[in-house]
Amino acid sequence: MTPEQFFADLLAADPGHPFVTYYDEASGERSELSAKSLANWVAKTHHLLGDELGLTVGDTALVALPPHWISVAPLLGCLTGGLALTSEPAQAAVAFVAPATAGLASGIADVYAVAPDSAAVGFGPAPPPDTQDYVAAVRPQEDKWPGVRFGAGEADPCLDGRSRSQVAADAQRRAGELGLSRGARVLSTRDWNGAADWLDTLLAPLAVGGSVVYLRNCTDPAVLERRVAQERVTAVLTP
Repeated sequence: MTPEQFFADLLAADPGHPFVTYYDEASGERSELSAKSLANWVAKTHHLLGDELGLTVGDTALVALPPHWISVAPLLGCLTGGLALTSEPAQAAVAFVAPATAGLASGIADVYAVAPDSAAVGFGPAPPPDTQDYVAAVRPQEDKWPGVRFGAGEADPCLDGRSRSQVAADAQRRAGELGLSRGARVLSTRDWNGAADWLDTLLAPLAVGGSVVYLRNCTDPAVLERRVAQERVTAVLTP
């Protein structure tokens, strides 16, 4: 089993079910993508990496993004393409950054910036210096999920030196430790600071066929409680 197979299994089982929901309490944004809609973004990223950049198993991607629906697509796109993930710039062949983290990608040849405040449309003509607009780059790519072919096997590298089968097992283990039942609806207020956060707030929910709610800029416990009720959350992950 591999982490990308968790997503493929979820997509096959219930493509129309909401998978990732995003709230920004500062801006008032609420966005939601089904597994099928997210798969279109994942497929586009997959083809950008493989068909346009020629990246494959053995290559590594720096992911320095906040928890957001738009961030899930690069992360899963890298995994489906066979790339290993890192939060460290050294040895990365490609990077996905936000404006606040663009400086981490200095020296990396291909750097794609996402715009958390206008995720679906990107930066327009003015992405951060030395970056390409992620949305503009993936827009012309093929978006059909059946065209996605997993590039890596269970023994290939995935995350911080661990193989794909090890990361899949870690995700299943963490799901048990976090008390996630089958189909769990997981709300997280955590930032993404690397492997541990990706594991808990994305891969562990995927391992149980669940879904995720990312809640940003929430300082009021009453608002948190309201979102938990509104979204029928079964588990809450806080810093």
